[in-house]
Amino acid sequence: MLTAGVAVDKATLNFDREFSYIVPEQFKDIIQPGSIVLVPFGRSSALRLGVVLGTEEREDVKGLKKIEDVKTEDWSVTPFALKLVDFIRETTFCTCYEAAKAVIPYGQQYKIVSGKLQVKHRLPTEIRYTVCNVLDGEKLTQKQQTVYDYLTSSHKTIKQICEDCNVTRAVVDKLVEKNLISAAECEKEYVSDTVKKEDRKISLTQQQQKVFDEIVSCDNSKPHLIYGVTSSGKTSVFIKLIQDTLIKGKTAMLLVPEISLTPQMINLLTGYFGDIVSVLHSKLSQSERLYQHKMIQQGKSRVIIGTRSAVFAPVEDIGLIIIDEEHEKTFKSENSPRYSAIRVANFIAKEKNAKLVLASATPSIESYYLAKNGYYHLHVMNKRYNDMPMPRVEIIDMRMQAKIGDTGVLSDAVIKYLSDNIRQEKQSIILINRRGYSTVGVCKECRETLQCDNCSVNLVKHKNENRLSCHYCGTNYPVAEKCPHCGGEIQYVGYGTQKVEEYILSCIPKARVLRMDADTTGKNDAHSEMLKAFADKKYDILVGTQMVAKGLDFRDVNLVCVLGMDGALNQVSYNSNETAFNLLTQVIGRAGRWTKDAVAVIQTYDSTNPVINLARKGDYESFYNNEIAFRKLNIYPPFCTMCQVAFTSEKEIQAAKDAAKFLKIIQQQVSRLEGLPMVVLGPAPFAVSMVSGVYRYRLTIKCKNTKKFRDFLRLAIDEYLKNPDNKSGIYVNMNPAND
Repeated sequence: MLTAGVAVDKATLNFDREFSYIVPEQFKDIIQPGSIVLVPFGRSSALRLGVVLGTEEREDVKGLKKIEDVKTEDWSVTPFALKLVDFIRETTFCTCYEAAKAVIPYGQQYKIVSGKLQVKHRLPTEIRYTVCNVLDGEKLTQKQQTVYDYLTSSHKTIKQICEDCNVTRAVVDKLVEKNLISAAECEKEYVSDTVKKEDRKISLTQQQQKVFDEIVSCDNSKPHLIYGVTSSGKTSVFIKLIQDTLIKGKTAMLLVPEISLTPQMINLLTGYFGDIVSVLHSKLSQSERLYQHKMIQQGKSRVIIGTRSAVFAPVEDIGLIIIDEEHEKTFKSENSPRYSAIRVANFIAKEKNAKLVLASATPSIESYYLAKNGYYHLHVMNKRYNDMPMPRVEIIDMRMQAKIGDTGVLSDAVIKYLSDNIRQEKQSIILINRRGYSTVGVCKECRETLQCDNCSVNLVKHKNENRLSCHYCGTNYPVAEKCPHCGGEIQYVGYGTQKVEEYILSCIPKARVLRMDADTTGKNDAHSEMLKAFADKKYDILVGTQMVAKGLDFRDVNLVCVLGMDGALNQVSYNSNETAFNLLTQVIGRAGRWTKDAVAVIQTYDSTNPVINLARKGDYESFYNNEIAFRKLNIYPPFCTMCQVAFTSEKEIQAAKDAAKFLKIIQQQVSRLEGLPMVVLGPAPFAVSMVSGVYRYRLTIKCKNTKKFRDFLRLAIDEYLKNPDNKSGIYVNMNPAND
């Protein structure tokens, strides 16, 4: 009897495994690894979605239930994809189904309707025309001949034919009538209408060529780290490496940390490589995502660019994986499966004998430590392209400015810089890593702040939308004028992108200001449209959150200003200094990439802070030396792994009690083991203890992330889940990006 091993949706950790089901006769010819199935599960035999991980013939099928429905896509899941599912599950403590859904591209494509699988997303179709018969003495008009020749080796839509051949639809209809061309319904192709391949040649500087030669000449036994100052030309090295990979008949992948970075990179790569470029990120519709996966799996796309999840693209012949801005926290998923794209890429590179190249102007402390100690190949690019100088960095102490009455959101000096820049037809970028208008509403009488009912965070005032908003759960509230606790007057303080935009316009009415944050970039293609408008100089000043600080390259930006970094420096986290230093260095690097005499301004209330001053000097080495000494002394990564075990409940006391119970389980279990060093901190609430009505407590374990430790932790979790009194949800997060 044919049976299938299935990963079942919504299986709890203590019941999570591969479940066996009988394959009915009508499904035997279509079922295969990767098929989406509908299966009865549990005592009630409620129908659930599942993913087939394998099939086998078995004699003993007693007690096994039957699969109710099967859907199999045109392309199959490879053995390597299933191996990747195992890796994700084993290293992230997610369920089988969560791992399979991340790796298998169409895992979210189906829903249950009336006891059957129904597709939620399918590639839309369009009518395309192609030649169906050869000319046999048929006389054609000039326009008909043009269309016939155009369609001889391709199939095109009516829009493409009319635009490219400069004809009307009547010409096409006449050719159909003559039975020379035919129309067919085909899956829609998602091809850019604006960006085409150009005849570009890449020319490397001596510094870039040296790094390229070093990477190409090394074997693939360990990853490469390019440490290159901002505007040193790392992207040119990427393009040359991609070209080399394609020549060798392999596929290349480039991961970027933010969707905002993809438009410029897409334009660049498409200019070099044309329609063999595929794009994968969360803003794509499900249909677009399916189309891109199909092009990749069929080998029609040979260059892949995307954000974190693009690492799971179904590539069998991968030869190169590049991770740009590798220091960014966004490469770590904070939702299940809680994977690191860098760690997944490293696994893929080893399995496929591919090159893994990490790159940053501010490498993560962990990556630079591994490079300095020989675990990575280290390549240094310490000069800017064309020997352009770094911008002059000026620190403005807002405490001193307040003494002379300069108390605006932007100092008088910054306003003058902005005005001068506009007169000189130059552009400016202002970074304020908080969106909205005012960040806190506080009562003048009782000093209570306005907080979300569902999350333990302050509400942010959005003046343009006339609402208060929670930036965690998204709940909106009317703007309050009176305190709900005592009736006192509410005062709104702090500032975000909206107030900065308003303040600039009040000081410089003629300024053309573009605001770029989560509120303005919600719709599809918003990032691309806004960045293009700024590049085309339709705006003078770009105000935005951290999405404007990384990787962007504008020729006429010679002024950047950084606001509100003091809050980032005061975060209670072992890596808060690293986060602040990286962001400062990155945004400073946006200025003067193509122009001299550029200026970067940092407004702060802590002008003597060593992190700010090291960033001002661009002294990464000194910052690294200070930081690595601190981490070694206090046993933080890279000298350990931070393993977070989280407990969630609608009752705070329950989450706290269950976290304490788990600590006791660990203490009992670890006494039986030797050679498994660890330090357990907590239990303690998260910095934001409640999100969407759910309380969160945690244990933090400093450990070595070995299989032995993970096996130990699984035993402890199994022990915890056996006790019905432990009602809190539990999950594990290795090296969480945020505390």
